[in-house]
Amino acid sequence: MLWKEFQDKMLESFGRNFFCVDDLHFNVKKEIRVGECVEFDDCQILQYLRSLHAMEGNLCIITDWCYKKNEGPFIVDANELGQFVNTYKMMYGEAFYSTDIVIINFEKKLLWVFFHEGIYWLSEG
Repeated sequence: MLWKEFQDKMLESFGRNFFCVDDLHFNVKKEIRVGECVEFDDCQILQYLRSLHAMEGNLCIITDWCYKKNEGPFIVDANELGQFVNTYKMMYGEAFYSTDIVIINFEKKLLWVFFHEGIYWLSEG
């Protein structure tokens, strides 16, 4: 997905743009703090996010790689998300989680965020 298309979908689904992760801390339904100085592996991050709410359908996924390469977000079916995370490092040469992770279901108007300060949350549009 190109960044322009992503921003259009954000406006359509959530009524706002997204320029930094702080912009996504709105209509928070659940929030959990696990601590900033804790190391996490990619599978743990996914488990934490899934514990907030079941994931289904097409998901828009934003990792650091999306910004660095200016490629825009990934689109992954929720049924394939575990495989995506497990093979991410091999495919892209870096961990799935390095600073922030954003996962969005535009259809359901849900977004999951794992923030680099050891906080993760679910927001609803």
